[in-house]
Amino acid sequence: MHADAFREAADAFVKWVTAYFAGIDERAVLPAVRPGEIRRMLPERPPETGEGMDAILADLDRVILPGMTHWNHPRFFAYFGITGSGPGVLADLVSSAFNINGMLWKTCPAATELEQVTLGWLRQMLGLPDEFWGIVYDTASVSSMHAIAAAREEMQKQRIGEEGMAGRSALPRLRLYASEHAHSSIDKAAITLGLGLAGLRKIPVDERFRMRPEALQQAIAEDRKAGWRPFCVVATVGTTSTTSVDPVDEIAEICTRESLW
Repeated sequence: MHADAFREAADAFVKWVTAYFAGIDERAVLPAVRPGEIRRMLPERPPETGEGMDAILADLDRVILPGMTHWNHPRFFAYFGITGSGPGVLADLVSSAFNINGMLWKTCPAATELEQVTLGWLRQMLGLPDEFWGIVYDTASVSSMHAIAAAREEMQKQRIGEEGMAGRSALPRLRLYASEHAHSSIDKAAITLGLGLAGLRKIPVDERFRMRPEALQQAIAEDRKAGWRPFCVVATVGTTSTTSVDPVDEIAEICTRESLW
């Protein structure tokens, strides 16, 4: 796309987004469509040639908007809050223009160092220790899985990273703990990491849907007696279903005593 054509199209799209933001209060949060309705408005076969930007904008109004659930609507209270904003939209525009891969410092020094500085700010805002550092993940689900994987690898004597888990009779069965209201991504992480759903034990909650520390302590004792190797506890700070917050301090004390991640 030539620079002049890009500028003209970008102006049209920015005006469209601006109008969308300005009029979102007038829209219903949920779309009044039935399953398959949007699909039937789209071509069954891929187009052989591209369409002009005017046609694409028209399709946004004709096809896409009628089927949108407006997550950034002021009356949207389902699931969890979003991070969309005007500055965020503009930042996405710049990020898409750069289109970098930050897998190494050399692949993009600016992105790598900006990420570390920004997460350093977040660490300070949360009051975490200076030695803590992190990386940006695409979703909380993926970051949870990686944290559980790190907990598994912390058991260095088991040499799971080198020898794996399959077919090792000397390797004890590993036990992961989470509350009954933990996100389903924890179940999926247990499956993906080779623990299986049998390796995930759900801990009962109290009347405020928080993990019960005494039930966690009892479960750990029972599992050790039965030959399991407890290694990790997932505490939730704001569940998806009720926004309940597990008693992290009490859970952390148990983990310290039991040498769990």
